[in-house]
Amino acid sequence: MDSLFGTSGIRAEASFFTEQFCFDMGRTFALFLKAHQTDGKVAVGRDPRLSGQNILNFYSSGLIYERKEVHSMGIVPIPALNYFLKKDPSFGAATMVTGSHVKETMNGLKFFFLGEEISKEEEKEIMAIYEKIKNQVSFKDGTEKILSSDSAIGFYENLLWEIADKPYPSWKVVVDPGNGAWTGFAVKLLSRFGLTTVGLNNSLDLSFISRDTEQDGVFKDLQMAVVEQKADLGIAFDADGDRVVFIDEKGNFIPGDYSCSLIAGNSSSSTIVTPVGSSQVVDSLGKKVIRCQVGSPFVIKAMKENNSLFGFEANGGGISGEIMFTRDGGTTMVKMLNTLKKHGGPLSSLVAILPRYFQFRTKVDCPRESNQKVLTLAEKEFSGKRIEKIDGLKIWVNESSWILFRPSNNAPEFRIFSEAKTKTEAENLGQKGVDFVKMVIK
Repeated sequence: MDSLFGTSGIRAEASFFTEQFCFDMGRTFALFLKAHQTDGKVAVGRDPRLSGQNILNFYSSGLIYERKEVHSMGIVPIPALNYFLKKDPSFGAATMVTGSHVKETMNGLKFFFLGEEISKEEEKEIMAIYEKIKNQVSFKDGTEKILSSDSAIGFYENLLWEIADKPYPSWKVVVDPGNGAWTGFAVKLLSRFGLTTVGLNNSLDLSFISRDTEQDGVFKDLQMAVVEQKADLGIAFDADGDRVVFIDEKGNFIPGDYSCSLIAGNSSSSTIVTPVGSSQVVDSLGKKVIRCQVGSPFVIKAMKENNSLFGFEANGGGISGEIMFTRDGGTTMVKMLNTLKKHGGPLSSLVAILPRYFQFRTKVDCPRESNQKVLTLAEKEFSGKRIEKIDGLKIWVNESSWILFRPSNNAPEFRIFSEAKTKTEAENLGQKGVDFVKMVIK
């Protein structure tokens, strides 16, 4: 069987997560923990998707069948759930029920072990166990044995309070959790920091907003609110709270690879890790930059291998190795506030220091069996100064322009990214890639 895991965790339409599948996966993770001699309790949490509570109950029932004590932290940001493992040694693992930024009809499972997100090697172990035990025991409801706790959010709030460079200037901030896992908590925390805080899309009574944090244009309401409120900064999170993006005081969306590059420049780490598709702006910092495959498990692996304390993805998912090895929207947010305070000026002036590049990002439906054909022919079609094969095929057509062809790990589609010094050049190069893929699979 093909792996159930994509770039990070298991993700599918909510209907895929039947009570039997979730029960079997709960049993699987419990047996995985037993194989690693991890006897502690298991924490579970979720984002606000309507399907989340049932999936959490079904999955927890599998853990309980294997004699695991399960504590539900409720709706909670991913980094809070993972940080909890580091603060309470009686817990050995955690699982988040989340579909991340994708549409509400989808959901997923993300696993945490030994205080960090599981590795690709551990995903393979979990798949092997699942293949052996699936459908061997009929679903048995253990919901009544799930215990409730709010400890995770408390520990996480204390962490963010401790790393904040208080006091901050008298800033006004508009914060948009998208009715997601940061709802309520973000406004509370920023107000505690002494900031004037305006909440937007900040109610669990409303449907959460699925949005890709890499796409300009999906935060128009926040951009308008920052201008209308004459705020100093806009802050937005994805549904499960491990990614954060920023809007400057002029209402401009700041891409995640730019905001994280600003934080990287202020980091004590001499080595920065980021995937192959992130902007080359990070190379202007004068630090060693390690490129890796797309996905937080690969960023984490490369950070460990290169003794890096900071890594990030272009979606705004910063990873602070001195705290924990998982994407962390909260720590990234506080580090941005600290950077702004140190700089002494508005976000727009800080971004202006960095060189300007433009990116084109899109995807094309492509059957998986055509993936290798596309890559082989693209290497022949697109000439360039150099080629990188870290993840897919990245071709530098000149010293500052590149195009990336990368088959998706989650769906039958090709991701096409390009970057150049002008928007027109990036769009033209990217569209040439789109037309090429469509021609190959026609």
